[in-house]
Amino acid sequence: MYRTYFDDYAERWSEFFSMRREDGIIEVKMHTSGGPAKWGLELHRAFIPAFADINHDPENECVIFSGTGDTFLSSMDPIGWDRAGFTERYTFDRGYDYWYFDQVHEPFALLNLEIPVVAAINGPFFIHQELALLNDLVICSESTTMTDGHYTGMGIVPGDGVQTIFRELLGVNRAKHFLLTGATMDAEELLALGVVGEVVPDDQLLDRAWELARTIFMARARSHRRMTRALLVQPWRELLVKELPFGLAQECWATHGHWAMADDRGYDVETLTGSRAS
Repeated sequence: MYRTYFDDYAERWSEFFSMRREDGIIEVKMHTSGGPAKWGLELHRAFIPAFADINHDPENECVIFSGTGDTFLSSMDPIGWDRAGFTERYTFDRGYDYWYFDQVHEPFALLNLEIPVVAAINGPFFIHQELALLNDLVICSESTTMTDGHYTGMGIVPGDGVQTIFRELLGVNRAKHFLLTGATMDAEELLALGVVGEVVPDDQLLDRAWELARTIFMARARSHRRMTRALLVQPWRELLVKELPFGLAQECWATHGHWAMADDRGYDVETLTGSRAS
């Protein structure tokens, strides 16, 4: 059977993730140059093979997934976007090869894991919320805030799965309001609305994630934790198989009408602010 080894893939993906493992629990933290992660095409694309490697290592029994420093994901990587040509005129290959081809698979990089995942959101979070919210246990720090940068930030259709995730978690009307207005939810609101399960002091977040991994998952038999995981992620799998390709098609098609990163009127790629209207 095909399998992978921790030392190999931890090094292979070290540009994007720092990893450590203890007693079958693997901690995976996103980063950019050792600091807080900045969202870019390379990090986006790395998720799929990196988590496939984690899944194919039989010595992994539980994942703790988090960010680095004081933000989970709160800015873009403008250098990477420019390097890939996204500050130039938008073309079909970018819509398909980077958006559609990647994103119809990226949420499944997490959902295809056969082991449970504890997501520990360590601060502000402004795009690709599926990275945390699709997991088995979701906790956040007191400094966590959440907004969505698609419609009001990038000026594009929020169709990469957030339309499904927030509808299920918030309800139809509240989800539409959140996605269309650029509203921000703080940690207490996220807890009250059921988006996260716990709010933890910032300096205790990872300790709590490890405690949950040990007491909720590793304290159970291997077959029980794995089959419970399979049962509880199945609704997300079904919804995203049905809705994700359609949402991505809408998102990719609409970017040909307007693409803010190619705007010459002062758009800031890193913060998703400035001119973005057609």
